[in-house]
Amino acid sequence: MLRFSSLMVVFLFCVVPSISYAVKVVEADAICKNVTTNPSFCLTLLKSKHGADLVTLAQYTIDVARINVTNIVNLIKKLIPQTGNDREAKNYYENCLSSFGSNGGALSTLVRGEQYLKNGDYVGFGVKVSGLFAEYLSCVETDSPTDPPYPDKSLLPKYAGVFHDVVEIMNVISLYLTE
Repeated sequence: MLRFSSLMVVFLFCVVPSISYAVKVVEADAICKNVTTNPSFCLTLLKSKHGADLVTLAQYTIDVARINVTNIVNLIKKLIPQTGNDREAKNYYENCLSSFGSNGGALSTLVRGEQYLKNGDYVGFGVKVSGLFAEYLSCVETDSPTDPPYPDKSLLPKYAGVFHDVVEIMNVISLYLTE
């Protein structure tokens, strides 16, 4: 019995650490050079996680995106009552609330993507990240490419832009995870 316990301890010290290091480390510079929209934002965001493995970076970007989306949802909930009789504005904000909210929107997509990440299903994680792009577009884009976007003067376009930038970083990380 003592021999088995000794073997188990050796196994735990030798094999288990190698499992936890199976996910590779990719420097922020390498990730951010693949970001097309805002590479300087990427470098700033990932700088605090210098030397972290890809799963840690993915989780970090999920956390940042979740905070951002929560702020977006809270902002939209304040904007809807301010629309008064402006039906176009109300429809726009309600559509954005649907796109970013927890009932099938970005918040719920983030939760599902995080679960895929935790389960080691990096392809599934990447699919959910792509879904986040779709949620963003369904708010900021119009149904027809020839129609101009809604002329929103609130902070929503700025907040949504930050969300887009974080999701783009998440997308690059997901691509590295599936290599």
